[in-house]
Amino acid sequence: MPTIGVSKSYGGIITTKEDYNLFLTLIKKINSLFYRPVPEISHGDMIEWDVSAIQLKQGEELIISGKTKPEKSIKLDVNFEMSIPVNDNKYEHRFDDVAINSIPNEFHVEAYEVKNMTFTVRMLIPFKQYREAENGRAVYIDKDVPSGNYDIIINGETESVEDVLLKIKASQTIVSDSEGNFVYGYPTKAFPVGPINLLLGKEEKEIKIIP
Repeated sequence: MPTIGVSKSYGGIITTKEDYNLFLTLIKKINSLFYRPVPEISHGDMIEWDVSAIQLKQGEELIISGKTKPEKSIKLDVNFEMSIPVNDNKYEHRFDDVAINSIPNEFHVEAYEVKNMTFTVRMLIPFKQYREAENGRAVYIDKDVPSGNYDIIINGETESVEDVLLKIKASQTIVSDSEGNFVYGYPTKAFPVGPINLLLGKEEKEIKIIP
């Protein structure tokens, strides 16, 4: 059975990397029973797509629609950066109700000018992963997170700086129908105010989140 302990720094449940991976492996295996793999789009295949708006209020749903070859999976990358204020050499940011709609998926989080980073995600119970920084940069990566809505907290300790830079990349999969059409609703509640970069196929688009 995984070894679980109480974190004195932030409270809640914390696991070692091995225990956390074991927990996720079990969940992912169960989730995979309901997943039907769809062939990926070829590198040279044409993808036509657009967004419902280039400027949205925080919390509005972004609609991505387009056309490509029938019954193909397409990777959507969402990239953004945000500045987190530091108080008493500590930083923290919470993402509420982060929607994971499909697999495969991947999350890549980088924190700069920090000593460490703790990534907390509530999956039935809150699990934490701790990362030491190298040269002031801490990185957390996870793949194929089961579909659902999660609350995520990123926090840690830093040097004597006023702000910490977070760089976040979230990749999800869109699947075209039997005629090659696809429509994907992307909630923006977890997005920060400012520019968000979208990459689908070979084309990039930028949208702006406003208060």
